[in-house]
This record gives sequence, C-alpha cells and structure tokens, in this order.
Amino acid sequence: MTPRETLESWHRAGRKVVHEADAKDLLQRIGIPVPKRNPAEGRCVAKLCHDDYPHKSDHGLVRLGLSPEEAKRATTEMAQRFPGGTTLIEEMEDGSVAEWIIGCKRDDTFGPIVLAGPGGILVELIDTAEIRLAPAKPQTAESMVRSGPGARMLAGLRGAEPADRGGLADLISRISVFFAENADLISEIEINPVMVRADGKGLVAADALIVLSPNADEQES
Repeated sequence: MTPRETLESWHRAGRKVVHEADAKDLLQRIGIPVPKRNPAEGRCVAKLCHDDYPHKSDHGLVRLGLSPEEAKRATTEMAQRFPGGTTLIEEMEDGSVAEWIIGCKRDDTFGPIVLAGPGGILVELIDTAEIRLAPAKPQTAESMVRSGPGARMLAGLRGAEPADRGGLADLISRISVFFAENADLISEIEINPVMVRADGKGLVAADALIVLSPNADEQES
C-alpha cells in the first residue's frame, strides 16, 4: 500500500486525527527518521497513542527514562486505562543538540505551507518560525534553517556543537513535498520535537501528528 493509499484508507475508516504511532509509521516510509522501537537495552520512552487523545502528556500517556522492562509494564498499565490505543516503546534520544518543530498546513490565502523553528518547550518560549510555500525546494529549506532567531541555536551557542542543518533541511523539504502532493487528504502535519543531533549525525522525529482533511471525500468524488 502506498502512502497515499494509506491516507485514503484512514479517510474511509472515518479517522480525523491520526495518532503518533501510525503517523510515524507513514512518515518513516517517506524517509523521515524515527526512533528505534522496542529496544532490548538502554533508556526507553513508553507511550500510549490514541486518536482521541492527541496530547498524550495531558493524560499521563508518556513515560520517560525507563528500562525496557519498565516500559513494558508502563504501556500495559496505560492500555488498561485507555482501551483501544496503540502502545509504543522507543529508544530515548540522548544525543541531540537542538529540538525543532516542523509543520505543514493549508493557508486560506497561500495554500500549502511549511514552517520550521525551535521546538519542544521552546515553542512556547520562542514563538517564531520560518514559513515558506510548500513544496519547498532543498535550497529553500536550507534558507529556513539559516534564517531567523533559531539559526543561532543550530549554529552552536556558547561552544555547543553545531546541529545537523543539512539533515534538518532535507527533512523540511521532504515533508513539504509529501504534504503538497497530498494536501487534498491532509489538513496538517506536525513533527515536534525533531531531535537534531550534531552536524553529520542526523536526527529523529520524536513525536508526530497528522490531521486529515474533512473535505477529502468530496474531493475524491
């Protein structure tokens, strides 16, 4: 099944918000790196993903810094409290030097757009993002990571290692192309945070959400 066919099947199933586990499965298929699942050792993140509870932390559905065995027990307990969800155990990312947000949506005036800026808790502290039309060419994505207040963070502040700006630009361009090609089926994509490692070491999408278009059925017909 192609990514577009997957989106169409979600529409037929009546889904509106696609939870993290399924969203990341789809994004991985278009080349977006995601954390390793079900690691046998090391620190883990345990989550319960459910379309009805997109903001997992508000409902106690995220546990950090667990051993693999602790993560299994945590997801079992969460699944008992919230039936119908999908459990997710992932390797905890410890090597990042920056957290970024990347989003795509349809603007009423300009159509499909892509935005990128400081992510994680910094979204609330540094309310700024670079915005471009989607799809964004690689050169455009490069300009997004080298512009605005967030550019200094990626370049390395106070002796910190520079972030992998090339990997981040590739992700921005890649997701913008996917969104533009499927904007009739998708209202919004949000990847937050993207855990960006040091230059040349890549990144991973630590969380993601897809909001489907409410008008897709009409557009398909």
